[in-house]
Amino acid sequence: MKITGKKLAEALSALGKLITRTSPVELHQAVLLEARDGQLSLRTVAQDESLTVTIPAEGAVDFRHAVHYTRLRELTRNPAGTVTFMELNDGFAAQLECRRKIVTHALPVLNIDWPEAEAAPAEAETVALPENFTALLSEAAPLVNRNEARHQLRGIHLCPEGIAATDGKQLLHLPLDWTLKSPVTLPFPLALLTAKPEVPGTLTVWKLKDIQFFKIEVGGFLWSGKAVSGSYPEWRKVIPEASALNYAIAFTPEQAAQLTGFLKTVPDHEPFHAIELNVVPGGVTVIPNNFPDMELRLKATVIGAQSRAVLALNKYILLRMLQQGYTKFRAHSDGRIPVIAEGGSGRYLAMPIHILPKHQPEKETSKMENIKRIEHTETASVEAAEPMNPMEELNHSIEDLRGKLRTLLDESVLLARKVKEAVLQQKQREREFVQAKRAIERIRMAI
Repeated sequence: MKITGKKLAEALSALGKLITRTSPVELHQAVLLEARDGQLSLRTVAQDESLTVTIPAEGAVDFRHAVHYTRLRELTRNPAGTVTFMELNDGFAAQLECRRKIVTHALPVLNIDWPEAEAAPAEAETVALPENFTALLSEAAPLVNRNEARHQLRGIHLCPEGIAATDGKQLLHLPLDWTLKSPVTLPFPLALLTAKPEVPGTLTVWKLKDIQFFKIEVGGFLWSGKAVSGSYPEWRKVIPEASALNYAIAFTPEQAAQLTGFLKTVPDHEPFHAIELNVVPGGVTVIPNNFPDMELRLKATVIGAQSRAVLALNKYILLRMLQQGYTKFRAHSDGRIPVIAEGGSGRYLAMPIHILPKHQPEKETSKMENIKRIEHTETASVEAAEPMNPMEELNHSIEDLRGKLRTLLDESVLLARKVKEAVLQQKQREREFVQAKRAIERIRMAI
């Protein structure tokens, strides 16, 4: 049974994402090779999922052997050649042919009781997948935190409305026109994302003894296993109504590319990595909150109400939005509800960061205010001679009080932020102390 080294390398690259090389269970380090009807199937099994890759091959020999993954990986060091699997009198082997050089590698067969794949019942739900399904999963994957304590958020959610992914700080909804009725949360599809098959496929979902199973067939790839248990968060309730977003900032593709390049030059600053999008006459000024000397002015389109709060987003979230083609940002002028980014494959939501507008550029109206102050100084002596109306005096007093209250509020927000940063720093020091203490104890035990 002969296949190209390139095809074998691609298959093993995807299968390797399910292989646990440090596992004491031999099954989790093995690959099942099965040749039948001119095709070679390679299958591996993890704890709750399995992957089968089928490759067209030349030859009419049928066999079924389990071999170690690392032994097969050695055959793909030079993917330019061809690999022929064969049965020999003294065992199973693979013949590697490259540049007229032929090398035979013995493949010890593992004596493993290979588990059969879970069969879907007749009442299972099957839906067609679009050609770009894997590409959509790759867009949702960066939002998944695989170390999240809430295990429901470690996967990608499929529902009648499409694909949803969130880490609790950001949300991506990719609408799909399909017939799926039973929501299912897939475990992180690392193997499928590695293979990147771009052909139509099918999704099958069923339940067995209160456990939900899934099976995805895309091209020559068959990925199946247990779905993530538990209820996925009610992500629909997070999306604000269209009427609640009263202004929008839109960038052209050229401006988005310019902004992407600028963000890549901004240094990191824990914990927020805040980037301010200041609305100014004629466009938007982008300023990193912790690096006010860096600035980028763009003639972006701003429509809707006047923003009363600085729109600030996490640098990495904003960068991901732009890289996925989201160039229009709809927000509320008070900055208290999620921002919706549009222009890509769906809707990308993120909660703005509440910061003080200390780096906000001066508006053009400030020139008029300066003129009024000069005029007021020049006519101060004339006004002093005239008695002030009690109502005007009351209004002035109220305005002064409002200004003091605003200053007090700004200072309290700044103080709260510094306290939060100090607490985070203290926790980090405590963690480092505990880690150092444990390391010392391990050294003592080793001695």
